[in-house]
Amino acid sequence: MGKRPILTFVVLTDTHITATLEGTEAQNWERALKDILATAPDCHGIMHVGDITDNGERAEFEVMEQIWRANKEGLPPIHFTYGNHDVRWKDLEGQMSLFREHTGIHNAYYDLWLEGYHFIFLGTEIGLKDCAYLSETQLKWLDQKLSEHEGTEKPAFIFVHEPLLNTVAGSQSEFGWNGIRQDAELKRILAGHPQSIVFTGHTHWELGAKETMYNRKYATLFNAASVAYLWTDDDVLKEGSQGFFVEVYEDRVIVKGRDFATKSWVADAEYTVQLPVRMPVVDLTVDPDCTLRHPAMYMSKSVFQPHEPIEVTYVGSLREDAFGIYLRGAQPSETERISPIVSVQTKIFGQPDGKLVFRDLELPVGSYDMIYLGETLHTELTRLPFEVVAIAK
Repeated sequence: MGKRPILTFVVLTDTHITATLEGTEAQNWERALKDILATAPDCHGIMHVGDITDNGERAEFEVMEQIWRANKEGLPPIHFTYGNHDVRWKDLEGQMSLFREHTGIHNAYYDLWLEGYHFIFLGTEIGLKDCAYLSETQLKWLDQKLSEHEGTEKPAFIFVHEPLLNTVAGSQSEFGWNGIRQDAELKRILAGHPQSIVFTGHTHWELGAKETMYNRKYATLFNAASVAYLWTDDDVLKEGSQGFFVEVYEDRVIVKGRDFATKSWVADAEYTVQLPVRMPVVDLTVDPDCTLRHPAMYMSKSVFQPHEPIEVTYVGSLREDAFGIYLRGAQPSETERISPIVSVQTKIFGQPDGKLVFRDLELPVGSYDMIYLGETLHTELTRLPFEVVAIAK
C-alpha cells in the first residue's frame, strides 16, 4: 500500500451558473459536488477558479449558493476567486459585494495555508470584458506572499481565472487569447518562484488537450477546463463537465483529470510534478512570450495647435484596443458607448507596443482627453488631458 498524500484538494472552474435551477449549468454544478463527495470526501478543500456565474447577477449567485448549501454536508470548505463573467462591464465594488455575500470571501485577492502549504488566490481589479487587470500593489503582494516560508521542495498553489499568454491550452495567441493585462509582470514573478503551481480557467479547453499542463518556463501551469461546458483543440464547443483532483506528497504532486458527466477519470489527463521543481531558466528580456505588460500610453506633448498632428506611443495593447479623442470629461464605458471625435485601433500600428499619429485634425481650440479604449477602458488609467490652443499672432 502506497503512502497517503499529505494534502488533497479539488480544482473547479467556469461553472457559469444561470438564474435557474433547471439549467444545464446548475445541474452540472450539483453533479460535480456529488461526485466530489463520492470520490474524495476526505479532501482538504475545493478551489473554484472563477466564472462562478454567467453574468454576475444576484439571481445567479443565489442559485449557485442554493445548490452548494444543499450539497455541502460532508464536503470540505470551498474557496473562490472570481472571473470576468462575474464582474464584466460592471461596477467592481458592487460585484464584490455580491461575491462576498454569496461566497464568504471578502477580498479580491487573499491567501491561506492548508497542512503547511500555501494557497494564493488572485483577482482582477477592473471589471473588464474578458481580461484580468492586476494592480502593481497586488503583484507586489503576490511576490511577498510567495517568499513566505519559501522552499524549493514545497510548492505554492496559485489560482487566477485568466491564463498567461502562450502557455496552457487555449491561451495561444492564434485562438484570440484574453488573459492578464500584466502578463509579463506576472511571468517575471513566477520565474522567481519556480516551485509555484498555477491553476487557471477561462479557456474551457478539455482536459487532456495539448498543453493542459505547461512547464517549459516560469512555473508549472494547469488549465482546469470547465464544469459547465468544454472546448477542444480544434476550437470547437463540446458538451462536458470536468475538473482536477490533486494529491500532494513530499516528493511529488499528482494532478488527475475528472469527468463529472461520466463519473470517471480522464485517461489522458494525469500529470505528475516532481519535487523539487526543476524549471528551465529563461532570459525574460528576450523571451518572445513575455512582451505583453502593464498597459500605458504617452503623448509627445500636452499642448497642440489646430491642425497639428498628435502623436501617441503605447505599450501593452491587445487585440481590439484603440485610442480616441474626446471632449474633456467624457465618460465612455463598455455599457455607455460615447462616440469619440476620432479613434484609431492599435492593431493598425503594432501590438503590443507601437506609435500612432492623428493627422489632418480640425479640433477647435479647447480641452480634450486622449483615452485608451478597449479592454483597458478605465479613466484613472487611460486618460491623458491635452489642450488645443490658438496660434499666437
